[in-house]
Amino acid sequence: MSINNRVEQLIKKTTINKSSFSKATGISTVILSHISSGRNKVSVTAVEQILTAYPKINAEWLLLGKGQMFKDGIEKETTDMLTHQLQQLGEELDRYHKSANDKLTKLLNCIEDLKS
Repeated sequence: MSINNRVEQLIKKTTINKSSFSKATGISTVILSHISSGRNKVSVTAVEQILTAYPKINAEWLLLGKGQMFKDGIEKETTDMLTHQLQQLGEELDRYHKSANDKLTKLLNCIEDLKS
């Protein structure tokens, strides 16, 4: 497995999407997309940014594919961030559900008005 594949694994394991990973590391989403597609190789700067943003990442795993992804499990900051993102997603889902229910009610009322 290449370092590009390991970065992809890391994105999936630590964040919801590339945008979140980009914000955490400072690596642009364009560069992350190029890494994912294999167009770009992972630069030394990108490795530094990843290891700075995620200090529990095992550098040997990231660079060489040896050992475990994390030194000793996912750090609290990462789990806190994922929990926060999950809560935001739940709130967004609640808003969507309410909006859909409101539209459904309006349509049902229109149908009832047309019947009378």
